[in-house]
Amino acid sequence: MISFILNDKNYSTKLPPGAVTLDLIRSEAGLTGTKEGCREVDCGACTVLLGIPLQQGIKYMAVNSCILPVGELRGRHLVTIEGVNPKDGLSSIQKIFVEEGASQCGFCTPGIIMSLTGYLLNTIDPFDTGAAGSLGGNICRCTGYVSIRNAAKNISGLIGPSPAGSCYSREHLEWLVEKNMLPPYFLGIKEKLQVLDTCGSEKPHEGVSEHEIVVAGGTDLFSVEAEKLKNADLMFLSENKKMNGISITDDRINIGAATTITDIIDSRVFCSTGNLHKALELVSSAQVRNRATVGGNIVNASPIGDLTIVFLALDARLIITDGSKRRKVMLKDFFRGYKVLDLSAGELLESFEFNAPDSSMSFNFEKVAMRKHLDIASINTAAALRVSNVIIEKADISAGGVAPVPLYLARTSAALQGMNISTDTARIAVRTACDEISPIDDVRGSAVYKKLLLGKLIAAHFVELFPEFVDGEKLL
Repeated sequence: MISFILNDKNYSTKLPPGAVTLDLIRSEAGLTGTKEGCREVDCGACTVLLGIPLQQGIKYMAVNSCILPVGELRGRHLVTIEGVNPKDGLSSIQKIFVEEGASQCGFCTPGIIMSLTGYLLNTIDPFDTGAAGSLGGNICRCTGYVSIRNAAKNISGLIGPSPAGSCYSREHLEWLVEKNMLPPYFLGIKEKLQVLDTCGSEKPHEGVSEHEIVVAGGTDLFSVEAEKLKNADLMFLSENKKMNGISITDDRINIGAATTITDIIDSRVFCSTGNLHKALELVSSAQVRNRATVGGNIVNASPIGDLTIVFLALDARLIITDGSKRRKVMLKDFFRGYKVLDLSAGELLESFEFNAPDSSMSFNFEKVAMRKHLDIASINTAAALRVSNVIIEKADISAGGVAPVPLYLARTSAALQGMNISTDTARIAVRTACDEISPIDDVRGSAVYKKLLLGKLIAAHFVELFPEFVDGEKLL
């Protein structure tokens, strides 16, 4: 049995941990306000809130229920659209949607309401573009987006800043209840979770048996193999505290493999590292960022994984464990071939570490995709250049979409060491990078196109980072 709180009531299910939450909500619990759309994390119609108890309160996240395994609900608070409806009338969010004409057929509306509610739960200072941006993972096929965006912006203006010091605190919940954004039962959820019988949940272990399938965020795994995973023996990394969180020691940053993209953004550990903080906000939708993990992105071994490309440029080192001992391997040596990793049976990627960026580092990330949000890259690249007196002391450049693996451009990086920052140096970087890669023709473009595109993006690193020394018109 898996026990959790569903809206305002304790709930237990005999569904296997690998069943998806969307099916539990609609078929078992009979709560059909949550809609089934794509089942591929693309439309947002199935968006719900997942509340995770923390020491300082409860952290609520908007997530896609179509890829959320039931095993992740144990000891947590699951909220559907029915769970945010007041007993009488409409919530403040719902009233504004009516006033703005922001709902037509209504199919997508529950997911949109849940995304906005998740945004308000996760900020003490809402603003109009932030509210509108929280809907990046929600698609509307009939209303159009102008009225929806207007409603989102009006909500942030209506509610104003929270008096609470933390968005996870009771004070923040009280403020949202007072503003009629949440029903009052939310105020008692923390105490209900503390006494909830979780039916003998097992203590997580570090190693992995040969029969277990490891689930990090599951954003890729459950979008393509949900049926195969339904009755599988699963190991959820979210339950392993050693694999979650960010720490800084002796100018080194360590990030647990189960740390989510949202966790990294919220930590602001990269807020002073070039455009990296902003680039992370472009990775997929809020619902996916709330679940997708750094370790999952790396072990997935996609040749165009955004986070892998970023951490290759940061020269990251992986810490791998089999439960009894640990070993370290450089990320650039981790990929041995397409989907082939330096990871033996029974081993897990526990965390990774890298030198904390300082004032000598200039960092830039570039990505070209069919869509700015919610799309995988055609080509992506990152550059971390440590510069002193206009001389490159160390260069680390990576590229995705140009090889069977996420590629560390070793020759290009070495060629730049000791060079002056200039337009000519940028040309050397472009030429060396294009000579170093051997892309293939595929659905994302021809090999010729990919070489040309990577060259332009390598040039963009220099133009963005050193506009006073690099002539963009001559280079591009």
